[in-house]
Amino acid sequence: MVFLDNGVYTLAEVSQLTHVHPARVRSWFIQRADGAGHGQVFEADYQPVGRDRAVSFHDLIDVLVAAQFRDRHNVPMRVVRRAHGILQEELGTKHPFCHSDLYTDGRRIFQNVARLGEDRLSDVISRQQFFLHIREKLDHIDYSQATRLACRWKIARGVVLDPSVNMGRPSIADTGIATFVIASQYYANAENASLVADLYGISETDVLNAVRFEGLYGHRRVA
Repeated sequence: MVFLDNGVYTLAEVSQLTHVHPARVRSWFIQRADGAGHGQVFEADYQPVGRDRAVSFHDLIDVLVAAQFRDRHNVPMRVVRRAHGILQEELGTKHPFCHSDLYTDGRRIFQNVARLGEDRLSDVISRQQFFLHIREKLDHIDYSQATRLACRWKIARGVVLDPSVNMGRPSIADTGIATFVIASQYYANAENASLVADLYGISETDVLNAVRFEGLYGHRRVA
């Protein structure tokens, strides 16, 4: 199990960061014991250890993209599942939803879905609208020039998830300082943003961005 530069997240953290219901996140990675449902969608990069399960940064981005297709654009889950499988082969990667080509070629996913014999998505959502809207969310993702896969998610103002920094924990952009650390210090020092900024050599804006992020994404407030 290699975590270095790949990020590591629990399924609960994936749910928090992507705002996808915990039960759905779990079902996308783990086949139900009773055999019900349609089976898992993604194969996590890490093997489970006992009852504990961790996923990588690319696994997290797969969830983010699948949720955008499913919830924001009402793409049937069977279509998302099948498109993911075909794109794995066409793009030559385990994580096709992390691939930059999925968004630079506006026709690609529609062409693949059409070949599956499913109802054409353009009957429900115009191609132009679909990709315009999904790009609004995914334009916050940076892609590696070498692999063309997602390498950083600018998840909120001044906050990034970079798998090569802090194991992918939410951090203040360009500093590598975890948002949880800054938010904790903010509350421990009577909400004095100026003091915390001086302590860590960052701006007051950085401090407030970290505090806002920790509040919005459901992380525990440390008094």
